[in-house]
Amino acid sequence: MQAPIAILRFAPPRLTLWQRLTGQGFARWQAGDLLGVLPDGSAFLRLYSLASGSRDGFVETVVRKQPGGLCSGQLVELQPGGTVRAFLRRNPGFSAGRGREPLILIGAGTGIGRLAGFIRAYRRHRPMHLFFGMRHEGSEFLYREELTEWNGAGCLSRLVTTTSRGERPHHVQDALRNEAAEVARLTCAGAR
Repeated sequence: MQAPIAILRFAPPRLTLWQRLTGQGFARWQAGDLLGVLPDGSAFLRLYSLASGSRDGFVETVVRKQPGGLCSGQLVELQPGGTVRAFLRRNPGFSAGRGREPLILIGAGTGIGRLAGFIRAYRRHRPMHLFFGMRHEGSEFLYREELTEWNGAGCLSRLVTTTSRGERPHHVQDALRNEAAEVARLTCAGAR
């Protein structure tokens, strides 16, 4: 049996005029920044990568329930309208950057969240190539509709998916090997 997965979307807290004027509250954030969550019953925070930026108007992350996981269990079981105690932390080391060079995005499972955030923030004239691996397509193809739409709209130059369980197991590294010539060409062209 697979562990439950949830795509969680939160509204940022409303700020008073005074908080906005004095720079309090949530600052600007981008996909790949971190959401620090303090679960009920614990003094230790957990960090989750963001799948959204402040321009989206919401805070989004993807969570898989970990065996015995206090925070992941609480988040996966959160009901609409529920709240969490959280803060945002910049993560400049994991950013799509602002250039026009192609992006090669590689992720598996819940790691697709921040990559989906990069694609959501798509800028014209920036080719994006996504290699996404999952265990089971039927239950773990996160952002399926959005990825299909983004691919059709040209936000994604290439979408390659793999499944590691089932009749014909195939992993992300296998897909990268199959696309080695194109990945090398993109890398030589300055891809990140």
